[in-house]
Amino acid sequence: MDNAEKNRSVLQEVRPKLYEKLIEREKEKQPSFDSFEKTETRDGNWALCIKKDGKVNRMNSTYRPAQEAKKWADQFTFQNMNIITILYGLGNGIFLGELLKRLDADAKVFVCEPDFALFCFCIDHFDMEDVLKDERVQIYVDQINLDGFAGALERSVHWTNLPSQILSFHPNYDKLYIEQYKDFLAAVENVNKMAKVNRDTEAHLAHSAISNVMKNLHFIKDSNYIPDLIDKIPDGVPAIVVAAGPSLDKNIDQLKNAKGKAFILATDTAVKYLLMHDAPFDAIVTLDAKKSPRHLTDERCEQVPIFSNVEAKNLFLEKNRSRKIWFRSEPYTEALYSEFGREFPPYSSGGSVATGAFSTCAALGFKKIVLIGQDLAYDGEMTHAGGVELHIVNESYGMKMVDGVNGGKVRSRYDWLIYKDWFEDAIRALPEIEVIDATEGGALIKGSKVRTLADVIKKECKKEFDFAAVLEETGPTFSAEEYTKVKEKMLHLEKEFVLLRGKATEGKKAQEDLMKLIRKHNTSAQKEEKCLKTIRKVNNVIAKQSAYNLLDTYITGMTTEKVQQINMLSEDADQNMLQTLAISGAVYTAMIEAIDELTPLLKESLAKL
Repeated sequence: MDNAEKNRSVLQEVRPKLYEKLIEREKEKQPSFDSFEKTETRDGNWALCIKKDGKVNRMNSTYRPAQEAKKWADQFTFQNMNIITILYGLGNGIFLGELLKRLDADAKVFVCEPDFALFCFCIDHFDMEDVLKDERVQIYVDQINLDGFAGALERSVHWTNLPSQILSFHPNYDKLYIEQYKDFLAAVENVNKMAKVNRDTEAHLAHSAISNVMKNLHFIKDSNYIPDLIDKIPDGVPAIVVAAGPSLDKNIDQLKNAKGKAFILATDTAVKYLLMHDAPFDAIVTLDAKKSPRHLTDERCEQVPIFSNVEAKNLFLEKNRSRKIWFRSEPYTEALYSEFGREFPPYSSGGSVATGAFSTCAALGFKKIVLIGQDLAYDGEMTHAGGVELHIVNESYGMKMVDGVNGGKVRSRYDWLIYKDWFEDAIRALPEIEVIDATEGGALIKGSKVRTLADVIKKECKKEFDFAAVLEETGPTFSAEEYTKVKEKMLHLEKEFVLLRGKATEGKKAQEDLMKLIRKHNTSAQKEEKCLKTIRKVNNVIAKQSAYNLLDTYITGMTTEKVQQINMLSEDADQNMLQTLAISGAVYTAMIEAIDELTPLLKESLAKL
């Protein structure tokens, strides 16, 4: 079996979707350079060369390619834990192969290959069986699945593994594919920025979020979650996502013409403007644990269905008398639903209520999503509809002039630019969805189709649609019989809190004793092992408690600085152990404090079930 047969057989078996796209598009591939060449090297191996404008670019050493790849890989530090490696350029796989030799079995490697024609050439001419088989590797190739690269990376990158991330490029790829390389770096930077935003958000909102979760538990009885509504949206009905940007004033009144012919989803910040104009909307989206209560004070909001995450502001949900539909869950309720055969689908809120609303519409199955009020830019000094100016801390930082939806340049700021990048990544990752920007002002979202709202309503809103009727026909997620069992699980939280506090206290003592022993340097291995055994047992019991999912989120803000160090190791074994134990001690202490703070609230919340 030659290389082509072997590699293609591996792709078909291990990466069937990649293989299917390869076969589908192979005949349409266009040569990217003068030619690709496979050259025998001095040590009997094979090297890849690319001929561009008459000049030969060697992608591997023509003397000793394996030795070159080994030396290249030696520049990276692999001693940390939870490493995510990102490689620009697959080539003939030799550099990737050297990275894989150094990485642990649970490592993740993301490979971005910008040249479909080169990928086909290497698959057919080089032995790449080992790297193609390796389950640690995710491969993204231009014209096949590259649009999914940023989204997949976002799902794996977390603020805890940012310090141990390895970002690398195959030699010469940065020079031969300059523009694509810039796009690659920008995509990685955006993912890392979002991870940092999530870190700051988690730390800032952790206490409020978990307090809300506990207060919101009683809503589970009569609520829904997004999978209940999937496949219930008629084909051809568009979704209109209403945000509160300054341009909303221009077309808000036109929404009356879309009533009953589109799914109109309002962000919580846009609701008051819609009500001022008597403009229709079918549902509200809210997700912020600390959202200002001023947005939903109007009594008319109380009868409108609300899409929410489980940790959203309890005050909003208590005032709302209509159906609650969960689009995302934090770890405790996600595990609870899973135990009863209900799985939350992957969901990216994007960090703002508008991006969250977009993701909600995508999850519901809408194939046309229309954005209005999604300016992501200033209108003069205005930041929101109704002539409102809402400024943020360090607002001048990261201000930038960007392309406007109506041509020319508009002024944006760093938080809006993050959301703009998120929309553009989402549009690339969801080619089956047509995204129409009918904002009529603000920043241009690349990949969207710019149209006026009047034109969209005239040409796209032709089918009758009654979201209230859809909900009427859809019962709550859990039947009465099922909910009895769900309630029993939630009531058990009180006993788990007592158990967890005792175990955290036990673990804290063992951790302190072991640190003292290590610092003495001359203690017996038997005493150390006894402490370690206690810690392992304690951690095992803690991890098995469903209540731990609540506490783990709650203590995020208390342990962020410590946890960030957890994957960073030195060459000193004792120092690594002391650092790990110090982190464990901080977590035990935070857990004890959290349980003491939350127990009264838990008892109050469980009484409402």
